[in-house]
Amino acid sequence: MNEVRERLLSIEQRHKRFKQQQFTFIAALERSREHAHDKTEPVSSVAQVRKYMIHHCSNATDRRIFSLFLDIMADLEAVFKLVESMLSAQSHSSEALETCKKLLSPNCNISQLRAHYPHDEINRLSCNEARNYYGGVVSVIPLALDLLKVASFKHTSTADPTLPSPTSTATDGLPQHTVANTAQNMFADQSKKTTYTSTQSATAVSKGTGGWHAGKPAWRPPGRTRI
Repeated sequence: MNEVRERLLSIEQRHKRFKQQQFTFIAALERSREHAHDKTEPVSSVAQVRKYMIHHCSNATDRRIFSLFLDIMADLEAVFKLVESMLSAQSHSSEALETCKKLLSPNCNISQLRAHYPHDEINRLSCNEARNYYGGVVSVIPLALDLLKVASFKHTSTADPTLPSPTSTATDGLPQHTVANTAQNMFADQSKKTTYTSTQSATAVSKGTGGWHAGKPAWRPPGRTRI
């Protein structure tokens, strides 16, 4: 467990450095999206950032900030596997860990994720950036960190129930279940939006094919009967 704590602390330190360069990260994404002709689409996955670094990176500064982001994501995945093996050895499961597994998948759609208080990544974006393009990609690291802390606490409390809940600046003042449910709720909302959009599309198709008007004659203005 000490190894998990040390790794999480190391990731937190690197994430602080990354946050200080968030404007550089957003500028790099802007240039890469323009080069890839993706200006109308949000940054929706970690794999997309990797694609930008490999195929659409225009300078060494952009490449460095992309590399830092991807390295942190790789470190989070390594800690995830470590915590997963610990809980598996104890025959325990964790909803936070299952959500984190989904979150760390390279092709997971993270566009709707939003990290809220005490995180301030969203506040560093403009309203347009936060709402439409970068809210998810700047939220994935802090949310994954929170989920791993909750999952690792489950392992610690299972091993020794007398241990108090760990204190951390990332989860300070927030109930453990609130931290664990943040990303879960985002994924649920995203699923609902997808279902709602699909329903709207089906309704539009039914309108276009006479779904609401089947069997009704075309309306004609009153007056002289057409011969």
